[in-house]
Amino acid sequence: MFELPPLLQGDEQNQLRALREYLVRLALSLEPAIAQASELSAAAPPAASIQAAAQKQEAQELKSLIVKTANVLEHELDALSETFSERYLALSDFGAYRENIAAIVTQTARGVVESYDFQARLDALNASGEATQSAVHTLQGEIRRGLIVDPATGDTVLGIAVAEKLSFTGSTVTRDGETYYELSPGQTFGLYTATGWQFWIGGSKRGWFNAVDGMLHVLSLAVENTLLLGGGWVVTMTDGLGIKRMA
Repeated sequence: MFELPPLLQGDEQNQLRALREYLVRLALSLEPAIAQASELSAAAPPAASIQAAAQKQEAQELKSLIVKTANVLEHELDALSETFSERYLALSDFGAYRENIAAIVTQTARGVVESYDFQARLDALNASGEATQSAVHTLQGEIRRGLIVDPATGDTVLGIAVAEKLSFTGSTVTRDGETYYELSPGQTFGLYTATGWQFWIGGSKRGWFNAVDGMLHVLSLAVENTLLLGGGWVVTMTDGLGIKRMA
């Protein structure tokens, strides 16, 4: 319940003072309500965004229905593909080193797909010419430029996707007469579009920049030295966690 205006008494100066004090108290009492209303307004998506999302969902459902129930289906595709290869071999009394590189570039109306396959093998030889130790390094990667499906939203976007996967790396291990190569399961996937970029690791989106809200999102953040905030504030770890303003 709001405070009622005071009864003005005394001379003109006293009445103005009493009125000013009332207005100050009223403004202070309204601050929490105004702040809460602002937070709710910022958190709630605009009506236009809700309507656009609903229309988008309806369009996707209609597209799926048409494709599933289509009586006539036509699909024309023009593609141009080129394969490039490179081989390298170095032999000496100490061993052999080989490299095999293959690249396939495919151009379609949707974009360009570049696939790369790199294989390197190192064999150490003894005096009799027998291999005593081997190491294999395999690298496979792909770059897609053009129309790409965003894995987070399922939308078709215009961008660049880079995927890299190390298949095998390190020295060989021999067990029961069989040779095994160390498997490296690490995989990196990056997606770059006009509205931001994303980094996926092991099927999980770990970091992304959203051009819509203008903010950088990360699941985990490691600051090696200094964290600088807006307004000249610095978070430091000197003598414990602290925050101070830069001089």
